[in-house]
Amino acid sequence: MLEELKKDLSFLKNKYHDTAAPFDPFFRMAYHGWPGDASTGFDDAEMEAGLKEYIAALPDTAHVIIKAKAFAYILDHMRIGIDEHDYFPLLYNWNRPLRPLLVEPWRLSREKSKESAHYLWKYSKSGDIAIWLDYDHSVPDWHALYALGFPGILARARQYRAEREAAAPLTVDQTAYFDGIEITYEAILRLIARLRDYAAGCSFPKAAEIAACLDRLTLGAPETMYEQLMLIFLYWFISESIDVFQVRSLGSGLDHDLFPFYTRDLESGRYTAEQLDAFIGYFLMQFSAIGNYWGQPLYLGGSHRDGSCKVNAVSYRILDVYDTLGIYNPKIQIKYGKNTPDRFLETILDMIRRGHSSFVFICEETARRTLLDRGVPPERAWDFDVKGCYEYAIRAGEFSAAPFYLNLLGPLVRALNETGDDADYAAIEARFYANLDTLFRGGIEVCNEIESVLREVNPSNMLSATITTSLARARDAYHDGAECNTTVILTSGFGTTVDALMALKKLVFEEKHCTLGELKQILAENWSDAALRVRALNLPQKFGCGDGEADACAKKLSDFILSYQGTPNSRGGYYKIEMHSARHYIVFGAKTPATPDGRLAGEETSKNASPVQGMDRNGVTGTIRSALAIEPWRYWEGFGLDLMLHETAAKGDEGLAALLGLLRAYDAAGGSSVQFNIFDAETLRDAQQHPDQYQNLQVRICGWNALWRDMPKAEQDKFIERAENLL
Repeated sequence: MLEELKKDLSFLKNKYHDTAAPFDPFFRMAYHGWPGDASTGFDDAEMEAGLKEYIAALPDTAHVIIKAKAFAYILDHMRIGIDEHDYFPLLYNWNRPLRPLLVEPWRLSREKSKESAHYLWKYSKSGDIAIWLDYDHSVPDWHALYALGFPGILARARQYRAEREAAAPLTVDQTAYFDGIEITYEAILRLIARLRDYAAGCSFPKAAEIAACLDRLTLGAPETMYEQLMLIFLYWFISESIDVFQVRSLGSGLDHDLFPFYTRDLESGRYTAEQLDAFIGYFLMQFSAIGNYWGQPLYLGGSHRDGSCKVNAVSYRILDVYDTLGIYNPKIQIKYGKNTPDRFLETILDMIRRGHSSFVFICEETARRTLLDRGVPPERAWDFDVKGCYEYAIRAGEFSAAPFYLNLLGPLVRALNETGDDADYAAIEARFYANLDTLFRGGIEVCNEIESVLREVNPSNMLSATITTSLARARDAYHDGAECNTTVILTSGFGTTVDALMALKKLVFEEKHCTLGELKQILAENWSDAALRVRALNLPQKFGCGDGEADACAKKLSDFILSYQGTPNSRGGYYKIEMHSARHYIVFGAKTPATPDGRLAGEETSKNASPVQGMDRNGVTGTIRSALAIEPWRYWEGFGLDLMLHETAAKGDEGLAALLGLLRAYDAAGGSSVQFNIFDAETLRDAQQHPDQYQNLQVRICGWNALWRDMPKAEQDKFIERAENLL
C-alpha cells in the first residue's frame, strides 16, 4: 500500500491546484486542481449565484440561523469527487463562499465607533498596530468528536436542549443557538451520506474502502484509524473552508489520539502496519497539497498526568512517513520535557539537520507553568492544546480572538520626533514608554469593542456543538461560551527596539559620536552618515548576544509589555501577551522609518524573541541567554525563539548530541518554544542564484515553513546576512 501511495503522489500534489502553474500560497483557496464530478454540484460561479439568491430569500432572523442555512445550502449543492488516487474525498467549493456574502457584510454593518475607527486609521497607517476580527485559531474538542462522531455530537446537542427546555422555556437567543447547531450538523451528515453514496457507485479498488469508512461516519463514532483520520479531515475541511473557522491543530496530540485506533487495527488484523502508514501518508498529503503559506499545525508528544510520556509507536510512524514523503506541511509541534525519550528527539533533530525545518519544540513544563500562573486548575493545565504556530490553550476550553499586533519600534520613532534636541536619554525613554502605553490602552479599547460582535459576525455553529460549556450555557463557544475566552496581543520588533535604544544611548549620550539633533537629521535622510551607521551596526550592545546591558534594557521593556497581561477583555476573559511577530516584522518594517540601531527605512524588524538578523554574534548560547533574560515563562500565549546554526555544528554523532544538549538545557532553564534553521551562507547564496537546483530547500520563518525559492530576495538576503555571522 505504501507503493500505491508513492505512485499516487504526483496526482495528490495536484489535487488542490496545478503545481505547474503559478501559485500564491496566501490565496490558496482561490485555486482548483481536480475538477470533481460536474454532475454532483455547482462550480464556483454557480455556487455564488445560487447562494446569493438563496440568502436574499431568507427571512429576517438571527444571524446564527441565516449562517446555518447558508452553510447547509453550500454543503447540499457542493460539487464532490472520489478519485482513484486518494483515500480522502474532493470537496470542490472550498474558497469560503460565506465570507464575502455573509461574514464581511455583517462585519461592515457592525462598524466600530468613530473614535475607534479614527484610532485604527491613524495607527494602522503609521505601521504601529494591526487589529482585526480573528477566526483563525479554533481547536474543537477532538476527543468528543472521536467518542461521539458527527451523529453523536448532534444527539448530545439535542439532549442539552431538551434538558434546558425541561427546566425553563428557551429564550429567543437560546433557541437560535440550538437551531443553528441542528441545521449545521444535519447538513454535515447529509454531505457525508452523499459522499458515501458516490463512492459506493465507483468501481476502482479504493472506492469500497472509502464508502465503508464514510458509511460508518454517518452512523456514529469512528472505529478504525482510517475512519478517525477521515473524521479529522472532514471536520477540518468543512470548518476552515465553509464555516470560516480555521482549525489550528489536527487532533489534540495526533500521535496520542491515533494510538488506540492504530493498536486495535493491528491486533484485530483489520489492517497491516504498512496499510496504516499509507493512510497516515494520504492524510498528511492533503495539507501538503493545499500549500497554506502559514502551514497547517499538528502536535506530537507530551505527558500523562502520572508523568509518563505519550510518545508511542504512532509518533515514530508519523515522523517516518513524513520524512519519506519529503514534505514540509503540515508543520509539526513537539511537546517535550524531561521524560521525552532521547531517541524521539534525536529522530526529529536529525530530520531538521537534513532539511526538515518544519518542527518547533514546545517546552511542556514552561507551557503548563504559564497556565497555572493565570489560574487554570491543575487538571486542566496538564493536558493543554498547542495551536497555531506555538500557542497554548486550555484543551476544549479556551478560544483567543482579535489579534492585536503591536510594532514596538513605532513608539520609539515618535519619541525621537516628539522630544527636543536638548532632551536627555531618560526623557526620550520616558516618552517612548508613554507612547507605548497609549498604543496598548487604545488597542485594548478597540479590541474590546470589535470583539463584542464576534458571535453576530460569524457564529461558530460547528465549533460550539463540540464544547460542553458552550452547550450548557447555550452561548457561542468562540464568543463567550467556553471556560475562558481570551484575547492576544502580539509584539513585533522586540530585538530591534532594544538595539535602537542601546544605540541611541551609546552613540549620542555616552560615546558622543553625534548630537541628538544630528542623529535625527541623519535618520530623516535614511542614514546619510554611512560611517556612523557602521558604528551603530557594530556596537556590542545587541539583544541576542548575551550582553548584560542590552539584556537589562530588554528585561525592562519585557516587564512593561507584560504589565498589560491579565487586563479584562469584553468577553469575560482577559488579555494574554505573546512574543510572536508572525509576518508583521515585514509588514510593520515596511512602514517604519530608519532607526538608531542602523536599520534603514522600510527594512524588516526583528522577529519573535530573536535578535536582529545578523546581530547574533556570540553564537547560539548568547541568543539563548538573552531570551532567558526576559523570562519566557511569563508569556501566557507563547514565546517564539528562532535559532540558526551552521550545518557543520550539527554534523555527525557529536553534532546530534550537541543539538539534543541544547534542547535539554533550554528546557531546564525555563525556555518556551524553540525552532531551528541549519545551513550555511554559501548554500543560501547558491540557492538564490540557482533556485531550480534547490526546489525543496526549506526555511523556518517565525512559526511556519517556506520554500526558499518562494521567498522574496529581500527576505533571502536577511537570512544570508544572519548565516554569515554564525559561529
